Amino acid sequence: MTRPDLELLHDAIDMHAHTAPALFRRPLDDADLAKAAIDYGMRGFVLKDHDQVTTGRAYYVAKMYPQIQPFGAVVLNRSAGGLNPYVAEAAIHYGAKVIWMPSNHSKWHADFFETPDYPQLGRRQKQLPGPGLSVFGEEGKLREEVLTIIDVVAKADVCLATGHLSLPEIRMMQDEANQRGVNKFIVTHANWSLCKLDLEVQRELVAKGATLEYVSATCVSPIFHEQSPKELADWINQFEGEHLVVGSDLGQMSGPPHPEGLRMLLASLLDEGVPYEYLEKMTKVNPAKLLGID
Repeated sequence: MTRPDLELLHDAIDMHAHTAPALFRRPLDDADLAKAAIDYGMRGFVLKDHDQVTTGRAYYVAKMYPQIQPFGAVVLNRSAGGLNPYVAEAAIHYGAKVIWMPSNHSKWHADFFETPDYPQLGRRQKQLPGPGLSVFGEEGKLREEVLTIIDVVAKADVCLATGHLSLPEIRMMQDEANQRGVNKFIVTHANWSLCKLDLEVQRELVAKGATLEYVSATCVSPIFHEQSPKELADWINQFEGEHLVVGSDLGQMSGPPHPEGLRMLLASLLDEGVPYEYLEKMTKVNPAKLLGID
């Protein structure tokens, strides 16, 4: 009996994986994820932490488990240095492949959820309060430090991801990134909550060169469940798998392990009629290109 859902996970890359240690409760640590990913035959994953650079963690996971390729990244939240080009540059020099704009410390996140910090799942400890981070400065223009971050990303040819920015911020960031030579612009979880975009907006961003990231947490997590596989399947079919990647965005105590969550999503999408080759682009081909390992 063939299992296309499992076949799709062979050599797949999870572009968005949350693990312990973290300030949020995470059921799997980096090594646990490596072992699970190996069991499913995956090629690799991008480690995402809202509060610290993950390049060092990726280095040791790769040393422990040479069968898998973990990739480091940084989210430019207050706790990681904020919108600081020196932080972005150092992370890249250490091997980071994705530079995310602020997530739960973004101004848009705080405004959307009416909270200055992350509203769901909680943290073990409170953090110092601070202003929500926006890429906009005076008169609605991009801040100088943001322009420098874009230049640093362009020079290194790594991924610039939007995090939890508002749509106006995403649009201005993309226009500037295009002008400054960024080749890998990712719209983070375009199918989740405060970042969820209408299909016409998605088409607009793709037409200007963006890659859209869809995450499985929106369909398979009891806490984040807010999209039907049928709707997501329609989106994927519209794009024929082009300019799309899939990440799990899992790592919550209530959700499945990352590879299993991806499998659940892929099985649902196949049941909804998404062609295998579209999903293969999203799980294997497009992530490898973005990470420079194709």
